[in-house]
Amino acid sequence: MSFKWPGFAILFILFQTALFPRPDMILIDKIAAVVNEEIITQSDIDKAIQFYPILRKKDVFTQDFYISVLQDLINYKVVYLEYKDEYTLREEDYNEVQTSIINKLGSYNKLMSLLRQFDMQWEDFKDFIKEKVFYQKVLKGIFQIKITIDFKEIETFYNEQYLPSQESLRLKPKTLIEMAPLIETQLRKDRTDEALAGWLKEITTSYKIENKLIEE
Repeated sequence: MSFKWPGFAILFILFQTALFPRPDMILIDKIAAVVNEEIITQSDIDKAIQFYPILRKKDVFTQDFYISVLQDLINYKVVYLEYKDEYTLREEDYNEVQTSIINKLGSYNKLMSLLRQFDMQWEDFKDFIKEKVFYQKVLKGIFQIKITIDFKEIETFYNEQYLPSQESLRLKPKTLIEMAPLIETQLRKDRTDEALAGWLKEITTSYKIENKLIEE
């Protein structure tokens, strides 16, 4: 997914290339972030946008959008570095990510066409998605305990959030029994997201992370 060189060496090569360009020289990819000594490049962000199902407003690419995609890549890398000695990836672990990518693009042939655009072989593709695959496997292992939601919480959400929202929209509300499964799903997702955010914040504190996009 990225390469590992001393940051000074890369910056020196970039500096030399900018001052003394030669026809036979290839400009090294722009550094987007550094996690310890592991580098995430601008092309990694571009590939993630093309490959991974990412929510955005139509085709608008704002700075905040790029920063959000980069933050995902940083999270994948931190989790990989933190747990790489505890988990081993198998071929079946790749299936879910590969399937979601193919579904996003529409077909396997379109995936292969996109790989050619990035001058990537299948092994390059697997190496690129490895950290995301690893991230999802670790999450399943750590957050495998199902979060239970008390019915009282569902009722409170129904009365304090659902009913007022329907009233403000002048819509006829559904009954508590009808809404209970949907509310429970939402509450469980919110609780999982909170736990995930806290977990990521805790493990990232021990890593030196330089986000070049934010710095710029």
